[in-house]
Amino acid sequence: MEMEDSYPGLKQKASELSAFGFAWDTFVISLKNQEIIRFVPDDPKRFRQWLNEHSIRDVDAEKHLKVKASNDEVKLKRKL
Repeated sequence: MEMEDSYPGLKQKASELSAFGFAWDTFVISLKNQEIIRFVPDDPKRFRQWLNEHSIRDVDAEKHLKVKASNDEVKLKRKL
């Protein structure tokens, strides 16, 4: 099954997207041309899945990984 390059209601194609973050019910999307857009999808879970299937970078996930790494570093320093 071929992946759809566009999502219903979103003007841009997946190939134009660079990264995204999510707040409340709105996705904030960075485009490869350096523009920032906001998009409120019909189904946020399905839209996030579509973004993941197209390997669009999730900046929120990266932020959480950095926070976890920082907490682990603190635990290691306390043991020393």
